[in-house]
Amino acid sequence: MIRAGGTGIGQSGRIPVRVANRRVGGLWWRIPCVVLAWLLIAAPVGGALAALAVVRDFARDLPAEPDLDRWQASLPRTSAIHAADGTVLAEIPFRAGEAEIGHRRWVAYEDIPPVVVAALLAAEDARFFHHRGVDLQAVSRAALANYRAGRVVEGASTITQQVARALLPEEIGRVQSMRRKLREALVARRLERRHDKARILEVYANQIFLGAGAYGVAAAARAYFDRPLAALGPAEAALLAGLAQAPGRAGPHRDLAAARARRDHVLERMRVAGFLAEPEFKRAIATPVVLRPAVDRYGSIAPWYTERARREVAEGMADEYARGGLVIETAAQPALAAEVEQRARRHAARVQDGAAPPQIGVLLWDQQTEYVEAVVGGLRWEESRFDRSSQGCRQPGSAFKPLVYAAALAADVITPGTPLRDAPIAEYDERRDVHWKPRNSGREFRGVALAQDALASSLNAPAVDVMDRVGAARVIELARKLGITTRLDDVRPLALGASCVIPIELAHAFSVFARGGRGAQPVTVVRVRRDSEVLFDRASPYDPWIDPARRLDRLAATAGLAAEPELDRETAFMVTSMLRDVVERGTGNAARALGRPAAGKTGTTNDNSDAWFVGFTARLLAAVWVGHDDPSHVLGPQRDGARAALPLWIELVALAEGTRRPLPVLPDPPPGLVRAVVDRENGLLAEPGAGRAIELWFRRGTEPTIRSGEAPGVPVDLSRASREF
Repeated sequence: MIRAGGTGIGQSGRIPVRVANRRVGGLWWRIPCVVLAWLLIAAPVGGALAALAVVRDFARDLPAEPDLDRWQASLPRTSAIHAADGTVLAEIPFRAGEAEIGHRRWVAYEDIPPVVVAALLAAEDARFFHHRGVDLQAVSRAALANYRAGRVVEGASTITQQVARALLPEEIGRVQSMRRKLREALVARRLERRHDKARILEVYANQIFLGAGAYGVAAAARAYFDRPLAALGPAEAALLAGLAQAPGRAGPHRDLAAARARRDHVLERMRVAGFLAEPEFKRAIATPVVLRPAVDRYGSIAPWYTERARREVAEGMADEYARGGLVIETAAQPALAAEVEQRARRHAARVQDGAAPPQIGVLLWDQQTEYVEAVVGGLRWEESRFDRSSQGCRQPGSAFKPLVYAAALAADVITPGTPLRDAPIAEYDERRDVHWKPRNSGREFRGVALAQDALASSLNAPAVDVMDRVGAARVIELARKLGITTRLDDVRPLALGASCVIPIELAHAFSVFARGGRGAQPVTVVRVRRDSEVLFDRASPYDPWIDPARRLDRLAATAGLAAEPELDRETAFMVTSMLRDVVERGTGNAARALGRPAAGKTGTTNDNSDAWFVGFTARLLAAVWVGHDDPSHVLGPQRDGARAALPLWIELVALAEGTRRPLPVLPDPPPGLVRAVVDRENGLLAEPGAGRAIELWFRRGTEPTIRSGEAPGVPVDLSRASREF
């Protein structure tokens, strides 16, 4: 028993114990509380950990820092061909394989007009500058709208997410799913951490496809309105921005009403967002949609030159050309090209003899810089894009003779003072059943003519005599060295230009003579670059317009790279001397009207089917061909090289040379040459005061040593020994 107020211990020392039944209920309720508390704490943590695991799994193969700059550099873009003065000659779409894809003209963010920026933001992401890649407000709004509609009626992708999707389409995925949206958001956040908003918006504005082959807003402005981006107003900017979601379905060329409705919707969003004031909104929404498709300017300036440059890059840099984004700098001179084309057409009208005027091929070529300055490939580009100056193959007639004489001079078979046979030739070709009887243009024969005089007067029989002496094989071999690639028949008529040649190749052969044995390589494309990367540079150190630093770079790059000479200096000098005489006193003497030293050669084919003049001054080499595409259609009587081609050559060379100071066309002679005054009758040293004397150049040791009249009865071998005809 426990007494009240006692200690619970009796006097007997025993402890009293109270025995009772356990109360029903106890502490059972604490267990659910503990479990609930655990769930309230652990479930979110577990869910977060699970979500994190899912996110980590989704992000496992995504790049930690997407390389936006590298991706931008890989985007295909429009290439541009520029003239020497910076004029854009043509814009070339980027390509994939053989199919033309479209245009993209990259524009820096600071060059995108504010109205275009506002239109893009209103159409796609009005809160672009206020979120960090993912717009949670837009996500919530879109989720509610889609829930109410029971289908997807509104999206929430930001501009950054769209850039992310374009940047990594394979990594993010193409199938609509939660996984794709999550990966897209992750990449967007990483982009925003690495790049500022302006950079991301710049990429978006330049990569979006807006229909009509236009990628980016600048290309679209040209495709739909034929205007630069800076010239667009609110209505035009809104139309372009509205095309981003459905460039095909809502394209103005396909459905003008749908395109206008979409434009008006974007204008309304611009007004609501505060990007457009009420008066501007009213004016813009009342503006009709007026499309002005881009005019293809290809071929409007220096067309054959432009096409030659394009073809050169397309064939020589095929992969880079297909990718695009190239700036192709050429040596074309637009003002000169326009004037040359106009004068060529006028000349064709003057020499016309029949229903149609003849075609014309022209090449103007700076021998010092090796830049091709102007090209004419025909009368009208819009009628024929065939370039007769670099693609046409026509018989050169007597314009081929310098190559024959050069082969003989190089082989020491003749000298400029060698007397040659100028008498009738008759030959029957049994295989072709053709009688060949070459005659001179004046139909008279001189009997004997020195090599220098024979070429100056373009005598045919002496040229055949030279061919017989040197052999056709040597002539063909030299022609190949001088750049002639066309078929040359091993027959005697080859001496008179019976095999066709391409004008630019014959011009190159003449450049070998003019440049002391080293020909000029025709430079059309001077430099090719993509942004700041130079892919190709062939600028001449002698180009007066390049900056000093680049000139030094080019001098260093070209030092010691001179090609092997195609011809020895002595032969080149002697041929140039002979070609100078063609102008001074031969078939090209009309060229003296230039008022500056020149050298060259006329050329005419049978019945005046083709007329040529190829020649040069100290700086400029020019080739002119006149004829019909159908060789059976002749130019008419009196339309030989001297009358049908030379007058245009004189006119164009005078135009290109302008007021430049005249310089000697004959350089200083090589040390291996000597001069001698010889008698035109026999090629021996002329008597003092002889009336028919001429001063000629000889390779040392080949000059005549016998004076005319000192050895009567000696057969006239005429310069070196005593060989009979």
